[in-house]
Amino acid sequence: MASTSETSPLLRSTEEVPGLEDDSCGTVNKPVKMQRTVGVLAGAAILFGNCVGAGIFISPRGVYEKTGSAAGGMIVWAVAGLISTLCTLAYAELGTMMQESGGEFVYIKNTYGKYPAFLFSFCNAFLIKPAMLTVGVLTFADYMAALIWGDGATFVMVKSIGASVIVFLAVLNILSSKLIVKFCSFISIFKLVVVFFLLVCGFAIVIRGKQHKENFKPATAFKNASSNPTDYGLAFYFSAFSYTSWNSLNFMTEELKSPTETLPRAGMLGVTAVTVSYLLANISYLLLFSMTGIIDSKTIAMDSGYLAFGRVGELFMCIGLLLSVLGCVGGGILCVSRNIQSTAEDGQFPAWMSRINPTFNTPIPAILVLSTTTMMYLFVDPYALIPCLGTMEWFFYMITFSCLLYLRYTEPKNYRPFKIPIVVGVFLFLVTVACVVLPLFSSDRYSALMGFITLPLATVFYLAKHYYNKFSRSSYPAATMVSANSSVVSNSSVGSDKGGVGSLPVPSYGSHGNTLKESIVFKNG
Repeated sequence: MASTSETSPLLRSTEEVPGLEDDSCGTVNKPVKMQRTVGVLAGAAILFGNCVGAGIFISPRGVYEKTGSAAGGMIVWAVAGLISTLCTLAYAELGTMMQESGGEFVYIKNTYGKYPAFLFSFCNAFLIKPAMLTVGVLTFADYMAALIWGDGATFVMVKSIGASVIVFLAVLNILSSKLIVKFCSFISIFKLVVVFFLLVCGFAIVIRGKQHKENFKPATAFKNASSNPTDYGLAFYFSAFSYTSWNSLNFMTEELKSPTETLPRAGMLGVTAVTVSYLLANISYLLLFSMTGIIDSKTIAMDSGYLAFGRVGELFMCIGLLLSVLGCVGGGILCVSRNIQSTAEDGQFPAWMSRINPTFNTPIPAILVLSTTTMMYLFVDPYALIPCLGTMEWFFYMITFSCLLYLRYTEPKNYRPFKIPIVVGVFLFLVTVACVVLPLFSSDRYSALMGFITLPLATVFYLAKHYYNKFSRSSYPAATMVSANSSVVSNSSVGSDKGGVGSLPVPSYGSHGNTLKESIVFKNG
């Protein structure tokens, strides 16, 4: 495909199809579309809010336990931040090429077809993201219950708090996208205050001369460091869990103002802020605790505040953690629900999941599905499934980066408003391959393999829906269909992966799918 300018079909793919206005008979209706309300700063705030949640208060224990040393743990955190930044830029190339909400689903579908894309959406919507959101919800519930009832908190109390949090954030997401964006932006500002306070705790210990100097001395910083490469791979999994929402904006591309500029800029700004915050937080942890103290602490944020400022510091860090997790889960529902809506809009999930409420302009069914699934995970221990979820997540990252490389080879002249060096794409692909393979040789190999069970389950669902749709179409007589430009088309031309409605130009990527959303209606008689 030849390179184009601003009139590229790629950019028009997210605009309304010409001629799709209401007519006098009401036969052709203007579709309800998501509004572009998110700019660079708001996008960076959403990404920052999604990333900085329970992870930075949970993951340090796993990172330092696996690496065995202070310096080894810090290196893992820095490497995870660098790789997350590169991943964000790579996704910005794909997101500015195919400006549709849905993230990996859109990129995999337009490159390899609907079936591989469906596998991603199924696993992402019903396993990976709900379980990760549940980690945050349960962290919030545990801390809140401890704050209110202390050691007297019961199982029912904790789960009730978790369910209430999910309902509250689902309602916010339903009422308005602008409302949840403003909420996440406010929480993101407070998260910076929490990270700054954590740094103040570290300096307070330094002023008192009680810091753990052995964590920063070259002679002891690598003491007890693990010599097993798979341990560093698992440590990377724990740190990467804290960065896991670096691709949040790709799930809501259609709500970004000027995606060609907002997506890369907001992504870069947000991930950089996250990386700096995590490194500063870990410096404070290493000042406040010995290696044994970090590994043994189950509430490291509260313990940090208590060591520096007593009960007042403990209470402040507890409130800060609660708000951080609240913003993380709220932003997660915002982004992942768009993936479910996009998949349903493509016909892979039931059609009712694709509906956008015209009053609130939000995908209410998708939000309810995600919230319900997340609530179901309240009764399991998702933290123990991090190796399982991590393997599946990096497996689909690997598939997505292969899409980038494949399109560079097959469509070298395609329109790319933003482009990364090809060597970066190759490097990221190799990193994802390592992240999928290494856990299979570790002590957590069985947990890592558990996630792949969802693939045959997704395949069964996909085939059942495919044959159900085929049977349903064969049960009705052929209907005359009219496209948006009043060209008459037959049933056989609808749903073709090669695209094309009437005489409208429809680009294709890698010989699969199209990005121009077809609007076809039935006419009586």
